[in-house]
Amino acid sequence: MCSDISHYTIQQNDKYGRYLEASRDLDAGELIFCDTPFAVGPKPDTPPLCLGCYVPVDNTLCSRCGWPICSVECESSSQHVAECAVFATAKVRFQPVDDWTTCAPQLDCITPLRVLLAKEKDPHRWQYELEPMETHTEARQKKQTWSADQVNVVNFLVDHCKLGNKFDKELVQKVCGILEVNSVEVPSHGGFSIRAIYPRLAITAHSCVPNIVHTVLSNDYRVQVRAAIPIKSGENLYLCYTYALSPTLVRREFLVESKFFYCDCHRCADPTELNTHLSTLKCSKCDDGVILPTNPLENETMWMCSDKNCGFKTSSAAIRKMLAVVQAETEQLDALEPGPAAIEQREATIKKYKSVFHPRHSILLSLKHSLAQLYGRVEGYNIDELPDVLLERKVELCRLVLKTLDVITPGETRMRGMMLYELHAPLMFLARNEYGAGLITSDQLKEKLQEPIRCLADSARILQREDPHSPEGITGQIAQQSMEQLIASLESL
Repeated sequence: MCSDISHYTIQQNDKYGRYLEASRDLDAGELIFCDTPFAVGPKPDTPPLCLGCYVPVDNTLCSRCGWPICSVECESSSQHVAECAVFATAKVRFQPVDDWTTCAPQLDCITPLRVLLAKEKDPHRWQYELEPMETHTEARQKKQTWSADQVNVVNFLVDHCKLGNKFDKELVQKVCGILEVNSVEVPSHGGFSIRAIYPRLAITAHSCVPNIVHTVLSNDYRVQVRAAIPIKSGENLYLCYTYALSPTLVRREFLVESKFFYCDCHRCADPTELNTHLSTLKCSKCDDGVILPTNPLENETMWMCSDKNCGFKTSSAAIRKMLAVVQAETEQLDALEPGPAAIEQREATIKKYKSVFHPRHSILLSLKHSLAQLYGRVEGYNIDELPDVLLERKVELCRLVLKTLDVITPGETRMRGMMLYELHAPLMFLARNEYGAGLITSDQLKEKLQEPIRCLADSARILQREDPHSPEGITGQIAQQSMEQLIASLESL
């Protein structure tokens, strides 16, 4: 059941513009509100997707308007009907492409058009929920996307689609700004990420240490917003607009590029990122020091060794260049199919860079996060085949990620729920192996199995709030069943 406005109030100040504030004490996991998207549609630079369900298509077009559609059912879907009429009336068809797997700028107009059509259908909601949204027009005019939007969206809709009698070019460009600044990426039925504009979610303030989480429901793209941790009345509701495991340099540059502000939250302001060391490098000139930014809120700050006897320093530009090179290398690992090589090459990369990065640096931690999920799940490394040394490696990786999440995304989050599920299995197998080897008694086994039971219980509680058809929601259901089976197995000991 969705909550009402009694859980929060809308406030406004110079720093955040409009933002949400808790109007009463909230418990961890408590539902704060649900939000219905004003519009949903493709992101910029996506390949041709069905405009009904967002699966990739290959030269299958709507029989009425000639735009990408996968089936007769999707031709009549609520997502597509209104725009179909616009394109059919104007006799503007999707132009054939040579490669149906590469980005198609023709689709850039779809989501803005859907916003405009929704405005026409519900002018009251537009006036009170979307029109006040920030568009950062002056900053956007300096970006290449402004001229691209002018051609692919504004001129296309107003001139080619003959909508000038309904919407002027200034309004269409405003809609492009609303979407660029305020929309969020959401998973689709077809597997591709798309974007949606949620009026209330859009005005939650940003922090790199958020206190709320959101879940998108696949059947209608409604979003549920919950408290990740206990929140006191009068505290701001904070969402993280960027990937939480990224280092400060990357997070801040992403935010200024996509949301047009530099974050100055307490995590960004701390050179050690609240002692998580997600940005910390090892010093190559001495044995004891680490390399930290002197002032992480300054874009071109110097990075210096923490050992005052060393004195080594380097520039932010050099750090950026080095991060880009290593990030490009690790992204190649993401392209590997799940298998032995996916594990072995990640372990080799961690070993390669262990003298460059702090063990908890974002790049190494992301590799370790992947490994925590791969161990026990791929050929040659199935959970019941792993020797104790690799079971212990999986435990070490899970605990390292969870320790970092305690600080940067505290509370009941998807990533925590998934990592707790990963942690339960090696703990369970290690305990059973000890018992099978005669190293512990049945009572000691029961005691050791309490931690995997707690992991499963917490994982199930967190993940069963997710969409039941999502990977996380399915994992939550499995966690609940596994917990019940494990508890039942204790009775036979």
